[in-house]
Amino acid sequence: MRVAGRLVLLLLLVVVLVMVVPTTPAQAAVTTSSPRITYVALGNSLGFGLWDFSRGGYVYRYGAMLATDTGATVSLINLSVPGWTSSDLLNALRTSWTFRLSVASARVVTWDIGGNDLLRARDRYIAGTCGGLDNQQCLRDAVTTFANNWSAIVREIVRLRGGRPTVYRTMDLYYPFVAQDAARGRLSVLLPYLKQTNDIINSTGCGVRTAQVYRAFNGSYTAPLQPALYLSFDGYHPNATGHAVIAGQLRALGYEPAVVVPTLCP
Repeated sequence: MRVAGRLVLLLLLVVVLVMVVPTTPAQAAVTTSSPRITYVALGNSLGFGLWDFSRGGYVYRYGAMLATDTGATVSLINLSVPGWTSSDLLNALRTSWTFRLSVASARVVTWDIGGNDLLRARDRYIAGTCGGLDNQQCLRDAVTTFANNWSAIVREIVRLRGGRPTVYRTMDLYYPFVAQDAARGRLSVLLPYLKQTNDIINSTGCGVRTAQVYRAFNGSYTAPLQPALYLSFDGYHPNATGHAVIAGQLRALGYEPAVVVPTLCP
């Protein structure tokens, strides 16, 4: 009886072990062959994908390209908020745990910001309330504020990544008002402020690669084109074609990650 009892206990133990100990060789193989990448997108209405009813904006298009080109399973977290300025994004990166934890977990981070900074200053210039003897003080202030915020945004993103390999991608700003401002004789005043802003973005460093969206939409600064084919009905946000162009510009930068020491990023 004792022997039979021991055999029963042994059989029960084997059954329990089979049920409790996981068998995951197939799952491990899937994970190895199809790594998972977390992609976090930061920005304003461009990143949000406003008016791109077909594919949801450049963020989702780029995420699909990332998955196709790398063979990875991409987990996308889109934290873009319509209407946001550089001050809004910087504040979120400093104070929101959703933003901080998402960026900290991301292998790929993209961001677009600054368009609303200049848009608000342009509106004040047109209204004649920009300030200064030349009615351009708010434009100068907008560029200065953006420059300070931009450096701080990049530092926060790099610090949150903690020196881990990361694909850092951003983009410069296109100009949707070429035709309107040229017709009213103000393009020569307003476009240089956009160029100053883009010069700041294009000189970022810290392992960040910048998609040349202005060049794709507008061409040169000396003879800028009106990007009518890339704009939605509001004359400001990209349409589906425009979002596809932005995603393509990001894709052209490749997916090589950068390893940036946070303390060395000015």
